[in-house]
Amino acid sequence: MRYWLMGIYIFVFFFLLIESLIHWFVWGAFVLYIPIFIIAVKDFFQKEDNVKKNYPFLGSINKFLEKQRHVIQEILLQKSWEGRPFSILQINYVKKKSKEELQSIAFGSEMDFIDEDYYWIEHSLFPLRQIDEKFRIDIGSSLCTKPYNSSIFNVGAMSFGSISSAAVSALCEGAKKEGFAVNTGEGGISEYHWNSGCDLIWQIGTGYFGCRDEDGNFNKELFKEQASKSNVKMIELKISQGAKPGFGAILPASKNTEEIAKIRNIDASVEVHSPGHHSAFSNAKELLDFIGELRELSGGKPVGIKFCLGSRDEIQELFELMVSTGSFPDFIVVEGGEGGSGAADLDSVHHVGAPLHVGLDFIVRKLAASGLDKEIKIISTGKIVTSTDLALNLKSGADACYSARGMMFALGCVQSLKCNTNKCPTGITTMNPARVKGLVVEDKAQKVANYHRNLLEGLTNIYKAAGIDNLSCRENIKISKIRKG
Repeated sequence: MRYWLMGIYIFVFFFLLIESLIHWFVWGAFVLYIPIFIIAVKDFFQKEDNVKKNYPFLGSINKFLEKQRHVIQEILLQKSWEGRPFSILQINYVKKKSKEELQSIAFGSEMDFIDEDYYWIEHSLFPLRQIDEKFRIDIGSSLCTKPYNSSIFNVGAMSFGSISSAAVSALCEGAKKEGFAVNTGEGGISEYHWNSGCDLIWQIGTGYFGCRDEDGNFNKELFKEQASKSNVKMIELKISQGAKPGFGAILPASKNTEEIAKIRNIDASVEVHSPGHHSAFSNAKELLDFIGELRELSGGKPVGIKFCLGSRDEIQELFELMVSTGSFPDFIVVEGGEGGSGAADLDSVHHVGAPLHVGLDFIVRKLAASGLDKEIKIISTGKIVTSTDLALNLKSGADACYSARGMMFALGCVQSLKCNTNKCPTGITTMNPARVKGLVVEDKAQKVANYHRNLLEGLTNIYKAAGIDNLSCRENIKISKIRKG
C-alpha cells in the first residue's frame, strides 16, 4: 500500500510541476501540493509510526484527527449535555455568568427529565421576596487568633506554572474586585499574586515551593517571611489532590521557565515531580504537630489540610487523635477524584480517590461525631461550576467551595485538553509568550469578578425559590430524584 500511495504522490508532484511550467495558472495547485508531498515523504521514511509508514500523508491526517478527537466530538457530534469533563451546557453557563450576557434560555431545558440521574430542587409554594445574606463565613478555630472572613466561593488551587502569568493576574484582579480569595496552588506565591493585593490562600504541597531549602525540605524562615504578609489570609497544607491522590504533582519541562524555577527554587527546563509524600511528617501525630507549627509561624492564621478521601481507617485515626490531643486544623478541604489537574498521572486520574459526594459525606459525619464541627470548617471542591452545584455542596455539609475549572472557563478556557502540553490555545495553561499575550488581563479580570458575583446571585435566587433565608438553613433545601420501579 505504501509503495502504491507513494507512487501516486510522486506522479502527481511531477504532473503538477510540468503542467505549471506550461500553464501558469497551475502554479497555485502545485504550491499547495508541495506540503502534502513533503509530509508523505517524511511519513514514508520515518520508523516510529506504523500507520504513517503504511499510509503516507493519510496516516498523518489520521493522527491529527485523533489528537483533535475531543474538539471534533464536542463541537460536531455530542449533544450539549453529554460532554466530558464538562458539557457545553456547563461551559456556556459560566460564559453567560462571566460575560453578563442574557441570563435566560429559550424553549425549555435540554436535560433528560426522566433520566435516573436527574434531580431537582424542591421549590416553595411561597418563595421569599428577598433574603439578607452576604454569603461569607468566618474560618478559624479556637486555636486560631486571626480568623478569616471568607466568601463561600473562592478560586481553587492553580499554581503559577500550571497556569500562565496573565491567568494568575486576571484571577487575582478579579478576586480583588469582588472581595473573594485565590488559592495559590502549590507552586508558591509569585509577583502576579502579590500585585493585585487580593486575599490569598497559600497552599503548601509536598515540594514546599516558596518555603523549601536546597534539599527540598521545609524551611521555617522562608515560610514565616511570606506567611506573615497581610495578603496571605489562610494556609492550606495539601496532603493529596483529587486527580492524583498519593501520586504527587507534575510540572512538564516545557512549562518550567526560568521565572517559575526561581520562585520554586528548582532547576529550570526539567520535568518536576513533586513526591506523593511529605518530608515534614509521616503520621497523624506529626501532621497535627506540623499544623500547629505552621499556625504559630504564620502569626495565628487559619491552617487547614486538603485531601481526597482515601483510607477511611487513617481518617478515623486522625479524628480520634484530634479529639484526644485537642490539636486540629482550622479547616478541611475535601476534593473529589473528579477534581482536575494540569497534568495528572495516567494511573491515578481515573480510579484512585473517592468521588466528592462520598468524601464530603464521610468527613461531615466524622466531624459531627467527633464534636469538632463547631471548630473546623469544610471546603469542598471538584467540578463545582454552577449555583446549583454550590447549593448542593452547601446542603451536603460544606461551609464553602472552591472552583478552579469554573474560573478557567471565565478566563476563556475552551476545554481543548492541552493543559499538560504547553500548547493551550487560550493562553491560560501555557508559558508560550505569544499565546499568553492573547489573554487580556483587564477583560478577563472583569469576567472573573462577574462570574463570582452572578453565581452568588444565582444561589440567592435558588434560596428564595426554596424558601431558604440564610446560610444557617442551607441543609433544609430539599433535593428529589427519579425513582425507577
